[in-house]
Amino acid sequence: MTRHTQARRHQVVTAWVIAVVVLLGAAGCATIPTHGSVGKSDPLGPRNNSVNISFQQFAPVEGASPENIIRGFIESGTGLSDDFQVARQYLTAGLAQSWAADKRTLVYKNAFRVAPGPGKDTFEATFDVVSSVDATGVLTPAAANATETVEMTLAQVEGQWRISKAPDGVVLTEPTFQTLFTPVALYFYDPSFAYGVPDVRWLAGRTSRTATAIVRAMLGGPAPYLKGAVVSAFPNGIALERDSVPVNNGLAKVGLTARPLLETSVRQRQQMQAQLLVTLQKSLGTVTDVQFLADEREVDMGGTADSVAPMVIDNPPPNVQVALAKNELVSFDGSKTTPIAGLDAVAHLAPTAPAMSYSGRNFAFLSASGNQVYGVTPGQQAAIAASGSDLTPPSFAPNGWLWTASGDGSGTVMAVNANPGVKDAASVVLTVPWLVGQHVSTLRVSRDGTRALVISEANGVSRVAITGIVKSSDVPKELTAPNSLVHSGSPVLGVWVGESSVAVMEPSTSTPVVIEILDLARAPVQLSELSGVQWLSAGSGVRNVHAQTNNELFSLVGNNWQPTANDLAQASFAG
Repeated sequence: MTRHTQARRHQVVTAWVIAVVVLLGAAGCATIPTHGSVGKSDPLGPRNNSVNISFQQFAPVEGASPENIIRGFIESGTGLSDDFQVARQYLTAGLAQSWAADKRTLVYKNAFRVAPGPGKDTFEATFDVVSSVDATGVLTPAAANATETVEMTLAQVEGQWRISKAPDGVVLTEPTFQTLFTPVALYFYDPSFAYGVPDVRWLAGRTSRTATAIVRAMLGGPAPYLKGAVVSAFPNGIALERDSVPVNNGLAKVGLTARPLLETSVRQRQQMQAQLLVTLQKSLGTVTDVQFLADEREVDMGGTADSVAPMVIDNPPPNVQVALAKNELVSFDGSKTTPIAGLDAVAHLAPTAPAMSYSGRNFAFLSASGNQVYGVTPGQQAAIAASGSDLTPPSFAPNGWLWTASGDGSGTVMAVNANPGVKDAASVVLTVPWLVGQHVSTLRVSRDGTRALVISEANGVSRVAITGIVKSSDVPKELTAPNSLVHSGSPVLGVWVGESSVAVMEPSTSTPVVIEILDLARAPVQLSELSGVQWLSAGSGVRNVHAQTNNELFSLVGNNWQPTANDLAQASFAG
């Protein structure tokens, strides 16, 4: 590890995007906005998905040059409502029939360039790429300053140039995407079937087809970074019987392929209904119930005794934080600080980065060296739970497991069952391939226990990512290939703010620090800057984000930071 990285991590210890696209009908394309002005307030609320804007499109004109044909074709990629009929006019008859708009999408910024290609009648269009979207609607952010070149071949058709060869898919600018698409969260279960885990997708703003698109996307399963970490109540292979989900008087009627539907148990159907209902309710706001049909007949959903518990959505942490005061762990309820009953003194261990379980009965902290994580419970002495090199601040999952990662580039992640009273507590050491060579500074488990926020750095480049946690029973087995989030600066610390949002920052002892809110469903937002911020914590929502200097805690009042507590360090909510 470099001295620079060690210094940054020392600050941490001593002081503290996938987004996806759902394509409606004939497809479109999208990405989370990553450019433009940055706000200084709360992230915007959910966008209205009733937008139905038509973009003016122009058919090819007689005598148009090859370059103008290519430009006209690309600029006609907004034709969601009519299966891109204008765009197809720029193609030869054969290609117009075979061209599939939903196979791949590029999202770009700035003006694109068209130049002659290497072959006869070939041309190359070059784009400054923001992201790419595959056939399943999964978005991958592009690297900084990335470009991509698309080659097309043209031919003369009755004396007019037409495109005879081009890759499938369309291309949209960021502003066009922001107008046409809106985020929707599909909800899948955690493996215990208790928590709902959001899988953010982007839908074109046409309410008449939104319910259908949501159901179709859900039946396709979770995004790659969530596969293995979450489960769906819907069986593999089940599909819509017809491409329509009508909603009348709040009732969504979902006709599914009969055999796989009828082979499910009543309990599974109840779980399917709970999963889909919460998704439709949060996305549309007009659905009050879901009815499943097989061969146009309603299926048995059982009685009251068969009902399953509703999904726990956006599991909020308790309002109390654990903190340090005079090198001891204390409890802070937002107004006063109190000792933790029954907890032995730990000042001799020089604790830093305290953490608290969701039950409020188990605590953890880093040693001053940053090479040990200690666990402590009232009535028990503090004991080493994990050892490693330059460990991240400890993080509790809702199930009581305690997590940390080595910051030495080894890719080592450790988890231990820290629940009180567990004899011979299970511990797991994972080697995560995509973290090898990365100096990890943050690993925070989400409030549903299925994902982790990971902040790392390699060769001076910071990475903020969300990974899925794959478990067997309750035992962690691996971390999935991550979904990276676009961010500013070089963040080191991060915490969960909501079910799909995190707060990140780079600590400083003196210079102004900006905390940035990154959300899978909207553009990044920067909060007002504050000097000397070395730690942050977050309860439920942006209004419950707290910035902390060496011994003072600040809360947001409007858009300004106001001091809340003195002589308090590194306050942390459960998790």
